[in-house]
Amino acid sequence: MSSALHIHIGGAGVMIGDMLWKLYEKEYNEATQNNYIYEEVDGNHYPLAVFIDSDDRMIHEVQRDKTVKFRKHSFLHGKEDASNYARGWNVGRELRDQGLDQTMDRLDEFVVTYSIIGGAGSGFGYEIMHNLSIDFGEKVNKKGFIIFPSSEMSNNVVGLYNAVLSIDTMTRYFDCITVFDNQSMYNAIDHQLDLDFVDYQHLNNLVAQIISSYTGLRRFSSYDNSKFISHLCPYPMVHFLIPSYGQMTLINNYTRRELEQGQFIKYVTKKDQKLYQCPQNPYHLSTTLLFRQKELDCFYGKQDLTLKNLDHCFGQRTNIIQCKSSNYQVLPELASMKQTGTFFSNDASIVSRLNLLNHQFHKVYSKRAFVHWYVGDGLEEKIFCESFTELDKLIYSYEDLLILVNEPNEIYSNDEL
Repeated sequence: MSSALHIHIGGAGVMIGDMLWKLYEKEYNEATQNNYIYEEVDGNHYPLAVFIDSDDRMIHEVQRDKTVKFRKHSFLHGKEDASNYARGWNVGRELRDQGLDQTMDRLDEFVVTYSIIGGAGSGFGYEIMHNLSIDFGEKVNKKGFIIFPSSEMSNNVVGLYNAVLSIDTMTRYFDCITVFDNQSMYNAIDHQLDLDFVDYQHLNNLVAQIISSYTGLRRFSSYDNSKFISHLCPYPMVHFLIPSYGQMTLINNYTRRELEQGQFIKYVTKKDQKLYQCPQNPYHLSTTLLFRQKELDCFYGKQDLTLKNLDHCFGQRTNIIQCKSSNYQVLPELASMKQTGTFFSNDASIVSRLNLLNHQFHKVYSKRAFVHWYVGDGLEEKIFCESFTELDKLIYSYEDLLILVNEPNEIYSNDEL
């Protein structure tokens, strides 16, 4: 029987992990394959998880809550805050031999959460993924659920540097990355819920719900997760997925109602529901609708016009996968709906956000602002050049693909001229 090890890195990754395991705990009694994410010993079940941070603040937040029984070796932390990639990398090298003892013969997947904006997630994330790649190679799948910089808001002055320095990690060491940004998640939550105040708990819950639905395929429906990803990633480097999620409703919203099939699909595939917003219209390389409810429907979405009319590069249709389980909520103000859905899109319009990240990076780096922080922590300045070269390669991969897809039309137009 296979299993997945969850790795939660840095402040954001740790708090997402905290919310996720509280959700898993609620789902435990219904799941049919709990040994996929738990180690079960003498009537107890312990999460197959490691929480890693450069300091102990967020780690202690998780440890204080006794809702979930973690083993002591599930936590690993340093003694200082890491605001930049170089500091996170240094702390990671100091701690790397102490963690990740939870290796198992039946391990077939790593589920990793972190933010590339902070130093712990970006720098420590590199060190962890680099060593996992050495130890496990391609035998174990590596799935990332990663927080990217927002286009207009940031709480880290060097977040752009950290993000660009992380590009090589994400393209080289992961099989698939599901992408989020805080601003887009705020907007989606605000669109779906009438809340007076949205905080990080709501954002973490949103990411946790999507991860739970993904791993739920194995836990509830015995579905091979690798098949789910292989459909979405037609090329090795082009493996960045943009999710949408719905429907969320407040527990005290007495007017709430479950949407009909057509309404629901239209709702969850809308552009403004994307959790990583791109200025360009979607141009899908491939898409999957992961639908979650207690009763299966073999014909769900097969004839839906919204899915048929999506703009796919290769003319294929949306893959529809169903997770047979109830929906649960950790936050008391949110209702548990009968049906939820996550729409995953390998969307070529992401290149517009990558170009924006490239532009914003060079605007700051051209003045060498804050570079001395990184050099002072031991990072050679040439690593910056190598990193934005990797970003350029990723951008070219998407742009070349778009040119290839549109080439027949362009040739036809040139012949007409």
